[in-house]
Amino acid sequence: MKMIDINRPQAWNGKGLTGNWLLTLKIDGVRALWHDELGWLSRAHKPLYNIPAWQRGGARDCEVFVGTHSDTIRATRTKSPKGDTPSIENEHLYGLEPLDPRLGWGNLTNPRAEDILAQLQRANELGYEGLVLRQGEHWIKVKPEETHDVAITGFAEGKGKHRGRLGYVTTDKGAVGAGFTDVQRQFLWSEAMTRRLVGQVIEVSCMQITPNGQFRHPFFLRMRPDKCAS
Repeated sequence: MKMIDINRPQAWNGKGLTGNWLLTLKIDGVRALWHDELGWLSRAHKPLYNIPAWQRGGARDCEVFVGTHSDTIRATRTKSPKGDTPSIENEHLYGLEPLDPRLGWGNLTNPRAEDILAQLQRANELGYEGLVLRQGEHWIKVKPEETHDVAITGFAEGKGKHRGRLGYVTTDKGAVGAGFTDVQRQFLWSEAMTRRLVGQVIEVSCMQITPNGQFRHPFFLRMRPDKCAS
């Protein structure tokens, strides 16, 4: 299946930048890519549902957002909508390429780290997830904490009160055991027992990545069914 090429922003290294940068807002939605034969697809090449069909002249690379990340996941992943399924209107599609004017946030020239952080705080206070700085095809994402999307490579049963449910998962960047609720541990253990857990993608926050590529103080944030292991 041939997909359109998309830009994948790299994480900001916390340092100042040189040159002129377009400052754009980052919303906590689901990225949707239009395929002429298959319709809207996620980055994992999985079908997305309930999104208005692409219209000529519109962006083929969009962020879908209906108010919260969880509602957006539910809306785009529900094949047969129910009464409480959030509806997706054209106004909930934010073009990334070309850029939706609503995401424009101005320009920065030779921004220092403190300039970028000040803009990030301003965006966060207004409810946005973060920023994306663009310089041509070079995009840099800036978020209030360092987060990584990683595939689950293994798992282990918990001990003590967590016996009979998930204790931790393993990833290429190390084990992650903190951040799971009891309900999530129970659900993910059932996924593990039916051989559906390994390969799923999770979002993890951490203090930093060590020189050997491992998480330092990792914390589970959420499942990312909209992303693929690659």
